[in-house]
Amino acid sequence: MSVTTSLHRAWATLCVVLALLLITSCSSGSDAGPAGEAAADNAAAYDEAAADGGADVPDGRREAASADSAVADVVDVGAVAGDPADVMMVRRVQIEMIVDDVAAAVSRARAAATTSGGWVSSEEVTPGQEERAGWATMVLRVPSKDLDTVVTGLSDLGTVTASSSQSEDVTTEYRDVEARVATLEASAERLRDLVKKAGTVESIASLERELASREADLDALKARMKVLAQDVSRSTITLHLAEDGATLAAAVPSTGFVAGLQQGWAAFTASVTVLLTAAGALLPFAIVFAAIGLPALLWFRRRRHTPTTTPVSTDPA
Repeated sequence: MSVTTSLHRAWATLCVVLALLLITSCSSGSDAGPAGEAAADNAAAYDEAAADGGADVPDGRREAASADSAVADVVDVGAVAGDPADVMMVRRVQIEMIVDDVAAAVSRARAAATTSGGWVSSEEVTPGQEERAGWATMVLRVPSKDLDTVVTGLSDLGTVTASSSQSEDVTTEYRDVEARVATLEASAERLRDLVKKAGTVESIASLERELASREADLDALKARMKVLAQDVSRSTITLHLAEDGATLAAAVPSTGFVAGLQQGWAAFTASVTVLLTAAGALLPFAIVFAAIGLPALLWFRRRRHTPTTTPVSTDPA
């Protein structure tokens, strides 16, 4: 009898436990459903309020919509991040060389840049004469894939005295700008939809101002992307040419503390020269004024201080 009672009690306990587990799972499922519906309602209410010109929106709904937007932005950034193996390098080369004829070397350098599909960005040429040696400074823009070939060809123009090369990795900056462009484009498209759904003039004006601001930022970022892409696809070669070493040293711009000190002294002496030139130009006028104006001024002052005599009256009264 005791064994049967124990079995009945165990069976009853098992049934109670199963019933509790079933009730708990059902309540969890029902809570999850309304929570998802509430989140959807929050986003819908925020969109409706934004379309109505920024009406009162509950804080919870506003935060939920902001969180959803932030998650969407993160997903967009990851989508346009690209392959990390794609490296974007900006390359710059500077060459200094002594040539026999500056004019001929400039022509050959220009032809080398044009043949490779590039161009001359800027040039400053002073042909050589009997009393002075010629020199030139050229900035060439050539395709990055042909940079080494063009540099090798330019080295045949004369004797290379110095050369330097710089490479800058702009991959991170480009990917960041690209991601910001994608985010701003999505945001601008969302604002255009809100403008169409707006119900008041005030809300339309506010949304259009925000849209104009986003579009201005978007244009600036796209321009920056274009510049970076051009710098990556085209490399820069700065070429300094001269017919002797002294002229080449003078043609190459100097940098550093000593160069700054020299430039400051040169500016000071140039300023003094300008002042002395102005003083020399004014000196003849000062001499003429001293020769004519000073005697006239002294005569006028004496005239003012000369006493006048009063006539004596002869009237007896």
